[in-house]
Amino acid sequence: MSNLHYRRNFICFVLDYIFFGLGLAFVNQTTVLPSFISQLTDSAPLIGLASTIQTGGWLLPQLVGASYLGSKARKKPYLLLFAALGRPVFLLLAGVLFFSGGSARALILALLFISLAVFFGTDAVAAVAWFDILGKAIPPDRRGRLIGVGQVLSGLLAVGAGAVVNAVLGPHGPPFPSNYALLFFLAGLSLFGSWLAMIFLHEPIEPMQGKRLPWNSFLPKLWKLLRGDRIFSSVILVRLLVGLSGMAAPFYVVYAIEQLHFGAETIGVFISSQVVGGILAGFAWGYLNERSGSKVVIQGSTLLGLASPFLALCAGPMSHLIGSLTVYAYSLIFMAIGALNNSYMAGFINFILDLAPPEERSTYIALTNTLCSVLLLVPFLGGWLLQATSYPVLFLATMGGVAVALILTFGLEEPRQKTGEAVEV
Repeated sequence: MSNLHYRRNFICFVLDYIFFGLGLAFVNQTTVLPSFISQLTDSAPLIGLASTIQTGGWLLPQLVGASYLGSKARKKPYLLLFAALGRPVFLLLAGVLFFSGGSARALILALLFISLAVFFGTDAVAAVAWFDILGKAIPPDRRGRLIGVGQVLSGLLAVGAGAVVNAVLGPHGPPFPSNYALLFFLAGLSLFGSWLAMIFLHEPIEPMQGKRLPWNSFLPKLWKLLRGDRIFSSVILVRLLVGLSGMAAPFYVVYAIEQLHFGAETIGVFISSQVVGGILAGFAWGYLNERSGSKVVIQGSTLLGLASPFLALCAGPMSHLIGSLTVYAYSLIFMAIGALNNSYMAGFINFILDLAPPEERSTYIALTNTLCSVLLLVPFLGGWLLQATSYPVLFLATMGGVAVALILTFGLEEPRQKTGEAVEV
């Protein structure tokens, strides 16, 4: 690939990363969408349904997308097509809200759920193509840099988007439903910017072998991939075990308020710490990936997954030693969570992109994401364990699962070394 194509692709991917993250920040699934739905209904299951649609809609169709796209030499047309089908839904929602004035709330709620299903379902297929193009358009020793730059800039702009959301939904913002219409419009505009950036991507063409398999042959092939590629199955197992860090994640705030008697105002400190941790991690993971490969990033992020429950266990005794400073020491837990959340692309995804044969890249990524959907159950498992036992047991169980993951990382083989790519150790 020429330097000109590399620079162009680097810029396009970074702009896409930034605009896509900014668009989702305006319709954040943990703040904006639940708040909007609560204006339309007081049903708790319906409020939670938006998050279920987002996660399930993005993960579950990916294997279908991989089955369809795996034999295609060119993925970019499908990336642009499926993104174009799904991303205008937020502009549609903005228009309906603005012109309806918020009447017919049941219909608006139904339209919202349908729109979310369309957006995340089409984006799931687009994501399969996106990852495949990323794997062949950006050299392995430069991919970490791209992801790091994208995460840092996206994180900084997301902070700005949060300020915009606060202003729009605040007492001095537009009245309902114009306030949410404005946020949906900004989300749609940002996602359109992301789509425009992808138009200018240069996709290298790799020779593909074979034709598309029928579904009844594709499913057995997935099992053969898991059995036949030991490194692939090992890294998925590590990813699932690291995901057990999510058992305790929802309960760190509750523990701080109920057991450590922190004031509710400290939640703002924790949120800021998590954002800062994610931004700093963008620099760190990008540097480590470029210098030493994705295995080191996986090991570093696994250590952070181990650090959070360990710090929570130490918080009680620590509070007797450092008093009011305990709040800031405890905030390190959330910095670690932010850094861990930002490690997935630079660590696990990069590892699999480097590991997968070119003709199987789409299948490897889609299978990984689909298998990791079981981690949706982890917070429920943590809640059940906490209810049945105690906070220390929950934190120790979380540490145990992540510690096993850390041990297993030492058995992983850096895929860049396997393919002959130079890596500094």
